[in-house]
Amino acid sequence: MTKKEKIIAICFSISFLMVIISSIYTAYLNKPEGYEFKIVKIIKNLKY
Repeated sequence: MTKKEKIIAICFSISFLMVIISSIYTAYLNKPEGYEFKIVKIIKNLKY
């Protein structure tokens, strides 16, 4: 890989990660009152 290709790959990875984080953050902010995601329920069940 050339230096230019490495820079493009790094930028793509960072932008893809930011899209995933922002979508999770938006879904978490817009969830209805009293609603829990399945993964939160699973984590709570594992703790207790």
